[in-house]
Amino acid sequence: MDAKRSAVHAGKYFAVTTLFAVVGLGIAAAGAMLAEPALDTDSVGAFVSAAAPGIAVAVVGIAVYRFGKAWALYKTLTAAHEEALAETFDTQRVKSDIVSVLDDRLSDMQTDLQSVNRELRKLRDDDAFDFSEAEN
Repeated sequence: MDAKRSAVHAGKYFAVTTLFAVVGLGIAAAGAMLAEPALDTDSVGAFVSAAAPGIAVAVVGIAVYRFGKAWALYKTLTAAHEEALAETFDTQRVKSDIVSVLDDRLSDMQTDLQSVNRELRKLRDDDAFDFSEAEN
C-alpha cells in the first residue's frame, strides 16, 4: 500500500478515535460532576452511595471510548486490507486461469478416451479365441 493511502486510513482512524475520545471524556466528566456533591459527605457509606451514580456514568464514558477505539481499528484496518487485496488479487484473472487449466485437462481426457475406444474396437474386431477348439 502506498503512503498516500496509508495516510488516509490513518487519518480516518485518528478522526474516529478522537471523536470517541471526546464523547467518552464528556460522559466521564459528566459522571465526575454528578459525583462531586458526594465529596461533602462525612461517612464512607454516604460517600459511596452518593458517588455511585457518578462513578457509573464515568465508567460508561470510558467504555464508550474503548469501544469506539476498537471499532475504529476494525473498520479502518478492514477497509485498508480490502483495498490492498483488490489491487493485488484479480478474481477474474484467477477464474480465467482455472477455466483454462480445466479445459486443457478435459481435452486430454477426451483424447485418452478416444484412444481407449479405438483400442477396444480393435480388440473386438480381432478373432476371439475359441476355448472349445483348444481342448481337442
